[in-house]
Parts: sequence; structure tokens; C-alpha cells
Amino acid sequence: MSVLRDIAAAISWMTVIAMPSGDDVRPVRWFPFVGWIFAGVALAIASAGTIIGDGFFGQFVIGWGIVGTWALVSRFLHWDGLSDTADAIWGAHDPARRLEIMRDSRTGSFGALAVTLIAVGQIIAVTAVFASGDWWALMAAPVLGRLASTAALWTIKPARAEGLAARLAGGEGVLAWVVALVVCAGLLIAPTPERLMLFALGLAVAILGPRVMARSVGGITGDILGASVLLVETTVLVGAALISGV
Repeated sequence: MSVLRDIAAAISWMTVIAMPSGDDVRPVRWFPFVGWIFAGVALAIASAGTIIGDGFFGQFVIGWGIVGTWALVSRFLHWDGLSDTADAIWGAHDPARRLEIMRDSRTGSFGALAVTLIAVGQIIAVTAVFASGDWWALMAAPVLGRLASTAALWTIKPARAEGLAARLAGGEGVLAWVVALVVCAGLLIAPTPERLMLFALGLAVAILGPRVMARSVGGITGDILGASVLLVETTVLVGAALISGV
């Protein structure tokens, strides 16, 4: 079935899991579905973490473990995109020069700082969310984070004629956005005012975040897609941590 091949392609694009999918696939609409895999990983680690105890160090280890495992499962793809995007946006003013910096595989000071700040922020936030006992954000963050990629590829033109974004953007229409939103709707099964607020916040950042970054280089790129995932994840996690009051 074409749907199964599309899902397999999405998993292959976004994780370390290599799955046969063939050609003529449309994985973009299923990126939020991949987010549910990351959600499952987080819930599994959090559930196992309850054995460690209630001490701060144990909770911190769980937070570090979840963020680290997410990075490993994603092949550090989004973190590489964050690093390159930060180097490009803050390393130059001209869009063409920024695109050149994005192509450079070396990590500059802006990229290193961005990765450090986001990693520390996520670990602290996940630790607080785990300690609160309400783990909804551990599902919402990766699912809405990957919705950002779908939204960007549907609404923003690629900055280059070649590259990851150009390869993924073609052929996706309104149906891609509808499918992605339906996949995300599972987050609303047990709504509370706090969860609805965080869902709306994550959705807004998923739509606006990539657009703001893409404006700096004249379009969407693969690196900006990765940075957008982490931006939304961090927004949802930090918001949930603040609400939890831990």
C-alpha cells in the first residue's frame, strides 16, 4: 500500500531506522506520525525511571536520558540543522552568504552555543515534566515538533533548487496538512486547559518558526527544518515545565 510506503519513508528520513519504501513516496505528511515513535521512547524511559526514585539526581538522569535518546534515534539530524542554522543566521547578513555557511559542515561558535542552550533547556524542562507526573508534553513535543517540518514544506518555497527541502517539498498539497493535523489530534484525547494552551502554542510556533528562519535565507532548507523541530519541542517542553511549577 502506498500509505505504508509513505510512512516507511518518513521513518527512514527522520530516524536511524532504515525501512524499505521504494520510489514515488510522499513522507512529509507522515512526519508527525514519526513524532509518536519519539513519544513512545520518552514514555518508556519515563516509566522505567520511576524505579530510580524521587531524588533530583535520578530525575535529572531521566531528563538527560530522554533528550539524549531522542537525539540518537534522530541521528542527531535536527541538532546538525540547528547548528548550521544558527551559524548562518548570526554569522552573516546576506542571504546568499548565509546559504554558503549552511553548506559548511564545520560548527562555528554560534552553532555550538545554540546547541548547548537548547540541549540544556530541554534537559531541564524534561526533568521538570517527568517530576510533575504529567507526561503529556513528552508526547506533544516530538509530535508537534515534526509538524513544523510538514507545515514548512507545504507553505514555504525551498531556498535552493537542490537539497533536502527541494526534494521533499514537491507534490505535497492540502492533503498533507490535513493528514498531519489528524495525526496530531491524538494529543487532544484528554484535553485540559493547560494542554490546549500548550497545543495551540506548539502549533503556532510550528507554523511561524520555520517562516521566520526561512526569511533570512530566502526559503526553506533542510537545516531550517531540523532547527524548527527543536524550536517547537523546546517551546512545548519549557511551557509545560513552567506550568507544572516543579
